Amino acid sequence: MDPDLLEDVSRNLVIGARKKRSRNVNSIRPNDRIFIFAPIIVNGRRNLTFIAYTMVDGVYNDSGTLYDYYESTRKIRLKGIKFFSPPLPAVDLRKNLSFLNGNRYSSALKSEYREISEADFKRIYSRANFVKNFPLYLENVSFNIDEFILNSINSLHGIIKRFDNRKQMDIKTFIRLLGEFMDSYGVSKPYDELEEFYSLNAWRTGIKHYPSRDPERIVTLYNSQGGKRDFGLISFE
Repeated sequence: MDPDLLEDVSRNLVIGARKKRSRNVNSIRPNDRIFIFAPIIVNGRRNLTFIAYTMVDGVYNDSGTLYDYYESTRKIRLKGIKFFSPPLPAVDLRKNLSFLNGNRYSSALKSEYREISEADFKRIYSRANFVKNFPLYLENVSFNIDEFILNSINSLHGIIKRFDNRKQMDIKTFIRLLGEFMDSYGVSKPYDELEEFYSLNAWRTGIKHYPSRDPERIVTLYNSQGGKRDFGLISFE
């Protein structure tokens, strides 16, 4: 789950799916049990982490967008949410859960909804310490999303610089890759929103950019004083 949604979901007890025609959300039925996981900072590191348990109270159809995020017609009412305190990082459980598939646990958790076995459910449930109130470790999560995007930009730039021989890339291509990179951590943002964020905050990364004569490549980048200039390429040199 996107960390920005945690407080809204906790108050309203309704969730959905990002995609309008999500198949997985249509398979959910009343009394199904759900673990909620999200990318949060635990012990100084951001990890995909199990943070809560809930049960499905009912399902219904509503074409409206929920929290400006969930686009699916099918919506899911929850009976209530029991948060974990402390949270359970997936990396600490991967050896004991069959669906986490060894070291590729981030890939296993890439899907918005994923069915797990009864045995895996019991292993997670048995490790959880439940609290009724919104836990302290989540109170500042929504305020850290900008930091998460900035860290993702720098991480992706470092990965490409280290493992790819290219010296430059279209900024728009990099932003699309950024969306995929963040999605692997359970945080989904539309391209337009990421481009706007990059436009306003690229100066904070220290990454070098080059102009382009191709108007299709142009992204307007702002500096720390609010001045703006058109660029088309991101440097990996």
